[in-house]
Amino acid sequence: MDSSTAVRVIPLRVGRTKVPYGQFYGGLDGYSGLDLATDKSAFIWVPIHAYLIEHPSEGPVLLDTGICPAQAEDHAGYYGGTVLEYFTDDDEYDLPADQRIEAQLALHGRRPEDVSRVIVTHFHEDHIGSLPLFPHAEVVLGRAEYEARDSLILGLVPLAYKRSVAGVTRWRPVDFAGPEVGGFSGSHDLFGDGSVVLLPTPGHSPGSTSALVSLGERRALLTGDALYTVRHLAVDDVRQMQTGADDLFIDSVRRMQWLHRLLPDLVVLPAHDDTPYGELLVRDLLAHDGRLSQEAFAELKEYEATTFDAAYRLNPARRPRYVADPAGGTLGSVA
Repeated sequence: MDSSTAVRVIPLRVGRTKVPYGQFYGGLDGYSGLDLATDKSAFIWVPIHAYLIEHPSEGPVLLDTGICPAQAEDHAGYYGGTVLEYFTDDDEYDLPADQRIEAQLALHGRRPEDVSRVIVTHFHEDHIGSLPLFPHAEVVLGRAEYEARDSLILGLVPLAYKRSVAGVTRWRPVDFAGPEVGGFSGSHDLFGDGSVVLLPTPGHSPGSTSALVSLGERRALLTGDALYTVRHLAVDDVRQMQTGADDLFIDSVRRMQWLHRLLPDLVVLPAHDDTPYGELLVRDLLAHDGRLSQEAFAELKEYEATTFDAAYRLNPARRPRYVADPAGGTLGSVA
């Protein structure tokens, strides 16, 4: 596929979320769902990204939708009467007007009604909050996620908050019955042309789905929260908190490692990557209208080479470290 007809992936910055540092990096320390509810000592801000996939014949497809204004501006009201009102903080989300999904789409000449399909990587609220803006769209997701939509996380929190999914009328659960791709035993080719291939990456949620997208000479793996950042590929050295079975999550990361090793042209696009890798990748895709420049690609590969060894063990210099607020507050940063 030449560059003029290639699929493009355009990052959409749809706010940010304030998360406990342990949620992002405490998985190896036994950080649990109970910690998530009670730990108020060390927070970080991380970006939220959705992705506009522009296909030359199928038109615009959205991967995730980010949050809606009510989640950020009236958190208690939006979640009032449910356990989510108490499980998270009122200032969990920040969404400036120019980062609302409709404003981000408008920057690229699109409106919500132009989007014919929405791929939902998983049902967590920072990925589906603006789903009600797309009642006309076909919503594509892994069947395991779809079938678990009414189940409870930790016996308390619904996997899919009903207010966020109430307007969906065109669900399209997929079974990953297509051929093997790298370490994945099944796949789903969304358009039948190999340009957008969905892969099962369960663990973070029951049916978490990632998308392998061909960008002309490059490929991108859009992971949702199957990886929080690119350095989470080093699953033996840095791991995010899990609410489900650890072994299922680790297995998915091992398969992503295999795919990453198999495809030297691959870059990794999580939803919340606040590392220099993630920042460079998002910035370059935006600067080049959803295409990746050779210069940025070379820099990304150099970052990978200095972050992991061949077994995906993390360079000690790249281990995350919490930097506390020098003023004594609870909001720090990551070094």
